[in-house]
This record gives sequence, structure tokens and C-alpha cells, in this order.
Amino acid sequence: MAEDDQLTGARLSDHPHPRPALRRVTGWLIAGGLTGIAVGVAGLLVLGIGYRLPLLVLAAVFLAGLAPPLLLLSVLHPRVTVYERGLWLQPLLWHGSWVPWDALAAIHDHTLIQRTRRTRWEREREGRLISVERGLPPIYAVVGRMAGLGRRRAFGIASHSHCDYPALLAAIRRHMPRP
Repeated sequence: MAEDDQLTGARLSDHPHPRPALRRVTGWLIAGGLTGIAVGVAGLLVLGIGYRLPLLVLAAVFLAGLAPPLLLLSVLHPRVTVYERGLWLQPLLWHGSWVPWDALAAIHDHTLIQRTRRTRWEREREGRLISVERGLPPIYAVVGRMAGLGRRRAFGIASHSHCDYPALLAAIRRHMPRP
């Protein structure tokens, strides 16, 4: 983890998922889905090429098309820890990433969450997407691409996926570099 005080500064706050067991199960299911897709694509390609059946190769392409939504879920709402000098992001499956404050590019409206309440007891969901200039691995480009931000790498924060969402949003806004 990014606990080196020389790099991070003091830890200011931590914003995990409000239901850690649900997040853990979701991570296992995403890992299983991605593993199944990889094995399925490899099997279809081997059989399709080995038996000269072009439709199996085509099926492999369609099966691979199921991977981007799972990749999106794996990095969309990472656990965020706020430090003096930046953010530490811990996605569901991948290694954590350090994002210094000056690498943040912009805050965008979250286009990937459903805003309406599904039940009368549920709060309305709100969230933001934060695009980042540098510091994030290429897997985060899936978020930017699916959110309509082009090739920008981004991550999301939301009221249903982060404890103390208002404080997290306020910290990011406070440290956002001025143009």
C-alpha cells in the first residue's frame, strides 16, 4: 500500500464500500467471470482453428465482447484513501494506484449510475467521475470510454459505493488543480 509518508503525507480519510462483504463477493464473481471468458475464448479459438470451423472463432470474438463490462465493474468504484499529497485507489481485482493531486484533470457527472430510487426506503444515488491525466493503469481507460469521456482514464465515486461520500467529494474538489 502507499503508506510511505515521504510519498503520501498524512492519511486524512478512508472511504471503503459501505458493505464490505458484498464488495468481496462481487470481486469473486467478477474474477470468475473474467476467468471463464478467458478460458472460453481460448477453447473456442483452439477448436475453431484446429477443426477449421470459422464460426467458433467468431463465437470467441463475441464471447470476448462480454469482458469490457466486467472490467468496468472491477475498477469503476475503487476504495479511496485520501492523503495530504493525493489519493490511493484500491480497485476490486487489480493492484492499488497512487494518484497525486496535480494529476486530477476534471470532475464529471457520473453517467454510469442509475439516479432514481428503486424503493421508497432507498436514498437517491448520486456520484461523480474523476478523470486523471497520469498515474492510473490502462484498465481505467475502460471507465472513461464507457462513460463517454473518450480515451481519458477515470474512476468513479458514488453515495452507494463509498462511506462518507460528501466528505470524499469535498476533499477531491478542494484539491482539484485550478486551470
